[in-house]
Amino acid sequence: MSALVLSLVFFSCLLLVVGVYAFANRRRLAAEEAMRGRLMATPRLPASVMREDRKSAFPFLDRLLTSHPVTPAVERALKRAGSRLSVGEFLLGSAALGAIGLFIAQPYGLWVFPAVLIGAALPTLALHLMRIARRARFEEQLPEAIDMIVNAMRAGFSLPAAMRFAGEEMDAPLGDEFLRFYDEQRLGVDGATALANIQDRIESQDLRMFVTALTVQRESGGNLTEILAGLANIIRDREALRGQIDTLTAEPRFTGWALSSLPVIAFFAVMTLNPVMMEPMFETSLGRWLLVTAVGMIVLGFFILRRMARIEP
Repeated sequence: MSALVLSLVFFSCLLLVVGVYAFANRRRLAAEEAMRGRLMATPRLPASVMREDRKSAFPFLDRLLTSHPVTPAVERALKRAGSRLSVGEFLLGSAALGAIGLFIAQPYGLWVFPAVLIGAALPTLALHLMRIARRARFEEQLPEAIDMIVNAMRAGFSLPAAMRFAGEEMDAPLGDEFLRFYDEQRLGVDGATALANIQDRIESQDLRMFVTALTVQRESGGNLTEILAGLANIIRDREALRGQIDTLTAEPRFTGWALSSLPVIAFFAVMTLNPVMMEPMFETSLGRWLLVTAVGMIVLGFFILRRMARIEP
């Protein structure tokens, strides 16, 4: 109960500080919100190339995060997931979910630490899933975008202009990334550096081949349109091979899901049919430790089976 009271006091003070800050800076915040609304209303603005150095809207938290070694890793994860959250917002959200886990599990004693850990890890898991979905969408768009670039260059466009054309025609995330490449080059960023920036934000094997082909061609010369046309065919062949691999590994992947879900189904079935039998698992210290160990082993086994079924083309 004391932990619950202390957590409530902490978050009450935090909300009070946020409210006082918002009230004291209401005019500036209102002006920023109005400006942001006008910018969002503008159709298809190019991606921003100005670096945002502020880690949080709160000055004291911004100063703390600027010098903290974990900040670059969090920034990189947010950037690769395509999230617009700041580092401070992400960390505050993780702390809030961890506190919610504490409130929920506080009556159960031993479950407090796993609940806090799971709650705090949920935003990181969400970022991981967003990064995978964003990369998959980018790789799906890349062959068509390369075809657009090839056709534009055959029509007389330069490479940056052709990438701008593809960026304007394609949806996010590829369209935004190509437009950002074009804007960075207009501001004087070297082409190789701008391509490396795209690769750092997406982290895709197909994009790495695209960037490598452009970089090698810039240094050694050659017919870029033929190189890119061949690269588009290679990427399509890799995608077809990836589909065949997914088909062949469907059985072991399904086995992983089935073997991991069977203990959970059996546990809830026994709880429904004979709840008295399961009471020692919740009311004794040994039973709680056994439950925590069982959950950990199920999760570990699931990831091992998933890893065994994963084959990169």
